[in-house]
Amino acid sequence: MTAQLSAVVPVPPVAADIARYRLDGSAVLEKVVRALLESVADPAAVVVACAPAHVDIVETLLADDDLEAVQVLAGGTDWMQCLAAVVTHIARQANSARYVLVHDVRQPLTSAAVRDSVVTALGEGAEMVLPVLPVTDSVKAVDAQGAVTATLDRSTLRTAQFPRGFATARLVRIVDTGTADEIAAALATGAPITTVEGDPHAFVVESRSDTVFVDAVMSSRR
Repeated sequence: MTAQLSAVVPVPPVAADIARYRLDGSAVLEKVVRALLESVADPAAVVVACAPAHVDIVETLLADDDLEAVQVLAGGTDWMQCLAAVVTHIARQANSARYVLVHDVRQPLTSAAVRDSVVTALGEGAEMVLPVLPVTDSVKAVDAQGAVTATLDRSTLRTAQFPRGFATARLVRIVDTGTADEIAAALATGAPITTVEGDPHAFVVESRSDTVFVDAVMSSRR
């Protein structure tokens, strides 16, 4: 299965600073890439796509000798443009991967167990695999004035995580829709979405202050 798998990290401009934040002495992007390398057979199967202006920065973050085979592509100015650049690159390969893992640099702590579950589901025939967690907070509906109108049934709600898995052919169709979100695009194209259990400790890093908390979580895991 690993020989048929590519892994993708879109880094649009809004995530460029996050990619450079430090966690346990390493850049966030480096941690994400190293984790993905555990799932693929060839380091060249890991591809990072970023805005053209950020290619040099990304290459510097991945400058260690054992990461030199990781590919860095000039993508676009948003998530889907970066993803589209990688999908086009993969599809043009002579022996293109049948499956793709798509990871968000903002979730550097996703466990190997979640990645393995996504890959296993792809191998069992799923076209799109989404790690999810139950919603535990109370969720309210509000009107245009902000007044609460209802309490939603959270038993049917889930939060979506990364990495997300795709059959390459399905991901090509999703990207071709031009929709800004791959889940919305999958639903619009009628793609069946398989869910697997997510990781409650896969915290999202959105600011430098978040790295302090995430570092503490990493220390507790040692």
